[in-house]
Amino acid sequence: MSSRQVGRPQDPAISEALVRAAERAMVTDGYSSLTVESLCAEIGSTRPAFYRRYPNLAHLAFHVIRQHFGAEPPLETGSLEGDLLALQLAEVAMFADPLMAKNLPGLLESVRADPVLSETYGSQFIQPRRARVALLLDAAVARGEIPGYDDVPFICDMLVGPILARSVLPGSGPVDDDLARSTTRAVLAMLGALTPAA
Repeated sequence: MSSRQVGRPQDPAISEALVRAAERAMVTDGYSSLTVESLCAEIGSTRPAFYRRYPNLAHLAFHVIRQHFGAEPPLETGSLEGDLLALQLAEVAMFADPLMAKNLPGLLESVRADPVLSETYGSQFIQPRRARVALLLDAAVARGEIPGYDDVPFICDMLVGPILARSVLPGSGPVDDDLARSTTRAVLAMLGALTPAA
């Protein structure tokens, strides 16, 4: 018989309270304000209760981000330009949201330093978004808008890179709908899908 002991079942109310408290702190003061002590004090819990759920604050913060900004199914507008623009407008809204804007730089640093979190970030946040772009491109190929495409990660970098840069680099310009439109047009031009001006 195994000598391993079964841990105490987790109280879902404590888990939910931790997530809500973390989200409030992240929206108000940002990632750097999070501490295990303050979160536990706010919800009337303990450090052991926290660490039974998350190995560190970065994992909790990522859980909050992923829960709030899960990858939605791609919109079907009937054209690649419309699909990509809808996607980019949603990405701009996400990066401009205080929950993302106030936490992204610190959270990305934690992701780089934590191999487990880095893997989770890639599989649960990056890959679903790349898969969504691939679906849009497949639909455009089926409609005859583009002959094909290569290197989905690079296409995604072209879409998200300028938004990410403006989100984390001071003075690099606004994260707004104009940026969504310009990144959309850049990718359409690369794919050969821009309609010539009348």
